Amino acid sequence: MKKQLFFVAAAFVTMAAFTSCSEVDNPGTPTGQIRVLTFEDSDWKAGKNYIGQQSWTSLIDNPQYGGALLYPEDDEATIYQWADLNNTYLAHELCNGYMDKAYWGGGHAVSNYVSEDYTKASYSQQLEIPAAGGHNGSKNFCVHNGYASYPGAPLPTLYFANGEEHVIDHMYVINTSYALNDMTNPYTTFKKDEDWFKIVAKGYDKQGNATGVAEFYLAKDGKFVTEWTKFDLTGLGKVQKVEFDMEGSCVNAWGLSTPAYFAYDDVAVVF
Repeated sequence: MKKQLFFVAAAFVTMAAFTSCSEVDNPGTPTGQIRVLTFEDSDWKAGKNYIGQQSWTSLIDNPQYGGALLYPEDDEATIYQWADLNNTYLAHELCNGYMDKAYWGGGHAVSNYVSEDYTKASYSQQLEIPAAGGHNGSKNFCVHNGYASYPGAPLPTLYFANGEEHVIDHMYVINTSYALNDMTNPYTTFKKDEDWFKIVAKGYDKQGNATGVAEFYLAKDGKFVTEWTKFDLTGLGKVQKVEFDMEGSCVNAWGLSTPAYFAYDDVAVVF
């Protein structure tokens, strides 16, 4: 199976010709313009995506588990991918950890699934969050799945499709309904006052050298993140890509027992 990449150099146009509707000045970060990846259709500037549509919403699979986008049955299908071209230039494609182009091998999937009642959520609601919507009242967001289950395992990665390095100032994150229910239901092995669950982000430059590590606890000291919360990524420095891993204290013989999911939105990049 030959891997197909939809995004090509011809798709790039001069960045100065485009401005994000979300750009603001931020004196707390390196001097520059802030552009924000919002996952909102009104901010789509990338032309056609890999399935020939021109929106973020077209990349939301249905059903959440087993849908044709995230779990293709055709060996010749193009792997799920997206890129915020002509804005932040952040891009992603599934890890293909099991060589079947499926989301269970790790990746980031666009979503708008919500339910403030997370108490019955399972893997079939894997793209759902326990909130009314995306950050700041928006509709769409993105859901991470995957962790380093074995040495050298591919990790979900954000990279800059223009090949440049930029400082990612921050993103907003929240637990998914599935992970939150797993940590809080009456039968859980997760000990509320003892166990913890966190995101580990690792930055890399153009040469593949590590630039820094940033961590964010989704559960710790009996508290769980159930609202959109800012995750500071400036400590990574200028990066060409960022790998996202999940770690936790609740493990079993097969590794991390907490579902390795979190959701994110409004990724701010310094230009």
